[in-house]
Amino acid sequence: MRSAASALLVIVALLLAAVAGPALWLQRNVVDGPGFTQLAGPLGNNKDFQEGLTALVSEQATASLNLPPMLNDLAGALIKTAARAIYTDPGYEQAWTETLQRSHNLTFAAAGNNDIEGDLKLDIAPLVQLVADNVTKNIGVPLPTPQDVVVTADQPKVAQVLPIMTILGAWSGWLALIAAVLFVLGVVVAKRRALTLILGGVGLAIVALLWLMGSGFVESTLAGLAVGPEVAQQFGRELGALARDSWQRGITATLIAAGVLAVCGGAALIIKRSRTT
Repeated sequence: MRSAASALLVIVALLLAAVAGPALWLQRNVVDGPGFTQLAGPLGNNKDFQEGLTALVSEQATASLNLPPMLNDLAGALIKTAARAIYTDPGYEQAWTETLQRSHNLTFAAAGNNDIEGDLKLDIAPLVQLVADNVTKNIGVPLPTPQDVVVTADQPKVAQVLPIMTILGAWSGWLALIAAVLFVLGVVVAKRRALTLILGGVGLAIVALLWLMGSGFVESTLAGLAVGPEVAQQFGRELGALARDSWQRGITATLIAAGVLAVCGGAALIIKRSRTT
């Protein structure tokens, strides 16, 4: 009876851990604003992505900057040149970080709102401000810039998963705690605790390997969520690659934890046998 109860507790703990791991990653790297900013930050230095971003910033800057009438004919060329130059601007990294922060706040504030379901919000005002500063340097006329430059992209698939991500992220800590408690109870209840530790370590390693096998699927899923403009699709593809690389660290940590459990169980088994001989 004790063996069956122990096995059941350990199995349930491993199943919860299999869900808790990805949920914790989602909470720290997607739902959490600073975590998402850190995850997506390297995209700002991706040369391929910068091409699409330049086109988007140029288009929105042309529409939002209040240029004097006599400069209307020159506006397009000036803004495109200025947009291409922002990546070498000392303030670009801060502007890109602020763009990610603003966009994350707007997007997750919209999650679950039926009135704007399907909308992905991007606030690129910090980048437009850099463009305006560069144009000002070229023409010598200060340009008034809007506080917000919000781009709305229809992304129904993204909108559908955002509430799910939020719920999973909110429960991630509890899932991890319950999994740990159940595993400890499974070890305590077991007749052969050392063997239970070893088997628990093996089970946790299997969970990590399943995560590893599924990481490629997750990457392709994230890449396929974004539709519409090329810049949105490229953002999805590149973010999927960054997510895969970030998730590898969690897999490695889990494999190490599994090894520690197995080693502890093996050591306990050796000590027990030495005492009985």
